[in-house]
Amino acid sequence: MNGNSVRELGVSQALHEKLCTSRVGMRWERIVRSHASEVEALMAIHPDVREHVHAALCALDEHRGVLAEPTISTVTRAIDDLQRLGSIELQLAMTGFREELAMARGRSLEDVLEG
Repeated sequence: MNGNSVRELGVSQALHEKLCTSRVGMRWERIVRSHASEVEALMAIHPDVREHVHAALCALDEHRGVLAEPTISTVTRAIDDLQRLGSIELQLAMTGFREELAMARGRSLEDVLEG
């Protein structure tokens, strides 16, 4: 495992710990898990997708306070990649995430997760 993989694992674990505390977060995790192999394949083929997904995970993990434009932009870039390159099912999931992200603008991640 290289240094990036170890860091990504830590970021993913920290985000998982945040998400597993609410129904909304657990729903997001189910969606991500159902598309994990496709996302991993896209990240392996497209280094820019890997970079954007990693940056989005880090932005959400490091997020404190209100979901502001820098975090929204970082996450949107990853959603754009996955929506553009993914299967129809992944595209639909990313459309849902995009809509939820738009509704979350200006709120904290904790508030969004609480429903």
